[in-house]
Parts: sequence; structure tokens; C-alpha cells
Amino acid sequence: MTVNLKTDVSIIIPAYNAEPFITRCLQSIQRQSFHNFQVLVVENGSTDHTVEKILPFISTDKRFRLLRNSVFGVSNARNLALKETQSKFVTFVDADDYISNNHIQTLMDSMRDKETDMGVTGFSYEAENGKALKTISVLKSKMSAEEAIRSTYDFKGIQGIVCNKIFKKSIIDQWKTQFDPTIPKYEDHKFVVAYLVHCQQVSCQGEITYHYIKHPKSSLFTSKTSLIQDLDVYLTIRKMIVDHGFEDSKQYLDVPLQMIVLNHYWHPLDSDDRTEAANRMISRRFILYNLFKATIKNKIKFLLALLSLGSYWIRRKSSHNDAS
Repeated sequence: MTVNLKTDVSIIIPAYNAEPFITRCLQSIQRQSFHNFQVLVVENGSTDHTVEKILPFISTDKRFRLLRNSVFGVSNARNLALKETQSKFVTFVDADDYISNNHIQTLMDSMRDKETDMGVTGFSYEAENGKALKTISVLKSKMSAEEAIRSTYDFKGIQGIVCNKIFKKSIIDQWKTQFDPTIPKYEDHKFVVAYLVHCQQVSCQGEITYHYIKHPKSSLFTSKTSLIQDLDVYLTIRKMIVDHGFEDSKQYLDVPLQMIVLNHYWHPLDSDDRTEAANRMISRRFILYNLFKATIKNKIKFLLALLSLGSYWIRRKSSHNDAS
């Protein structure tokens, strides 16, 4: 199938074992009020009936296209689709999510100004039953690139995800911006920042049009990485920002540091991972940040961690005494 060079926007969807969700996702795209798009569904070696769910859309709607990827991983799937598309704009949808009927139109409206290099829309985190767990809506209409980068670290900001954003393909091609297949987590945030360091202006639409579904099989819950791996990603992102001439900020490391360390303490990869997280929490800077600057949720997690660390340090001191 040839690529339609007159297509305004390409919608890229990685699909791996997405049988329970993919139909709703693709139907929500078919119902868009904006019509000049193409959909690139990248099937990634599914072992269920994902392909069978996709085929009816491919056979009845010429805007839908199926790609097969032999290399596993969401980053490889997205990178393959980025190579294939020649549209003016690119956006991403996850196979287990869905979008409101005006999602693509809202993103396209945000790109009307020629100086705008990225468009952003509001989104919601939802349970499988459709209950909204949290909504994110940035009311400010225009941001500089630096403001947008900082906003990706703000829990109430534009976030470091790709699915509520639209990108210029020309910028992606010019700077060879890709997803990093070597990291199983936070690849979205790294891509967003790698794109933003080459931008001038970002336009935000406050309306909630993207619906992110949280369920037990989400990559958010299934990706297993060590504390050191996760912190290395954010050290790399911070270096990228500073190397491109943006002002260094504690926010580029402090915010993810608190979140990652606490998560690894409560959900460790192994005992060494928990030990590393505990060691990092016993520092004046970490304690002061979580007592005064962290979110309420992180404050509670941190205070509970401090209460449990008493027995941890007793066991640690005892093991050291035994070894000596």
C-alpha cells in the first residue's frame, strides 16, 4: 500500500496482545470529526487475536494500515511507523486507550499558528469501567519550549507522555528524533524532551480528549526495571536539556528522583533494589524535599517509608555486626 502524501496527520498505534481493547480504540478513531488522517497499526508479535480484530478496519477503511514488526517493543514499533509515514503531523494512541470524537481536530487546531511546533490536549486517567481517576488539563494557551520542558515534570502540567500531543514530522526528520528501544520505561518522556529542545512554541488546548485506561496489563504496571536504570534515564534527559542551552533546574532530577525512589522502595525489583532505595532516602535533602515540597501522596508514602525504615536499619546493623 502506498502512503498518501496529502495526509495531514498520521496516528501511530503499537499493538501487542491488545485483543480486549483494540476494537474500541480503532472505532474511536473512525468516529473522528477530522477525516484526513492515516492510521498505522504496528502489530508486535501478538499471541492472541489482536490481528483478527484489526483486519476488519484495514479491509473496509483505506485510511487504516497494518504493519508487522519483527523486533519486539513499543519503541521499535513506533520507530518503524515513523519511518513509514510522510504526513505533515504525527500523533500517537495506545491500543488500550481511546480518544474523544474531536481529539484529532483539537490537536490540529492547536497547530494553526505557524510558530507552534507542538500541540497538547487534556487527558484523563480512567479505570476499565470508565470511571475517571484523574484529569490533566493545562489552561495556558502558549508556552515557550523551556516552559513546556518544565511542564513535563509537573504533575499538573503537559506530562512527559506522547499520546496527548501532536508533533511536526519535519522536526522529527530533521533531528532524527526516535524512541529509545534500550529503555523499557520513560521512553515517552525522553522522546518528548528530545523533540522539545528543537521547538520554539507549544500550544495547549484545555479540553479533555484523550482517555488513558489503567488496567493490570498496562506497561505502567508490567515494566520491571531497577532503581539505577530508572534514575539513569532521567540523568540522561537532564543532560540533554542542559546540553541544548536550557537553564539547569533541580526540577529536572528532583521531581522524578522522589517519585522513582519511593516507588522502588514500595515495589522493589529485588532486595538489593529496596536497599538502594532505602539508602537514598536517608539524606537531609531527600527528607526535606518530601516533608515540604512533595505531593500529598508522596508525603504519605515517604512518612510510611520512614516508619518502616527503623526495622530495616536494625536488621542492616545486625547483619554488619554478624559479618564482623
